[in-house]
Amino acid sequence: MILHNPYKGDYDHKPEVDKKGRFRDKFYYTGDLFVLPFDEKTKKRSVWQFALFEVLLLAELLAQGMLNQTSSRTLWIVLPYMFQILPVLLMLVGTFEYKLSRLHMVRSEYDKGVARMRRSAYGLIVLTAVSFICTLVYIILKHGNEEFDSAKEVIYLLWHFLTVGLMVLYGKLYSKYFSQIENQKVE
Repeated sequence: MILHNPYKGDYDHKPEVDKKGRFRDKFYYTGDLFVLPFDEKTKKRSVWQFALFEVLLLAELLAQGMLNQTSSRTLWIVLPYMFQILPVLLMLVGTFEYKLSRLHMVRSEYDKGVARMRRSAYGLIVLTAVSFICTLVYIILKHGNEEFDSAKEVIYLLWHFLTVGLMVLYGKLYSKYFSQIENQKVE
């Protein structure tokens, strides 16, 4: 049983009589239609660009985790870092769904592909900000301890700016391809 289906109003039907005199329901789409402003060749190129960028983001986050600073042994530092990986994985899923979609996307295809990529990018920026704040608080609290390695902690702190910088570039790439999407209502 589906409790909430956001696409239930996107389809309609009407009964028709077939050649044998039986009633059949004919279903048709009445929801929003999203039209990509480019051809299939450009779509394939954009899929590869997004996929490579997302793999680069994943590699950057994994490299950030390889830095063995003392704060990496603290749960409230590790959890925000680990949660940063989830939006990148969701961006990859969105890119795969976008690859499978058509140039004229129904709302469910748009939401599972293009919109998922955008929402995941916003989520990564928010989680990066949370991780940055947690690391900054850790540095302030632990500054002066003999086992505190300030160089590694500052490198880890500044690495968050690299993630945000990559996300700004990702946003520009996203805008390049999807800022001109036309939303049409099908009648």
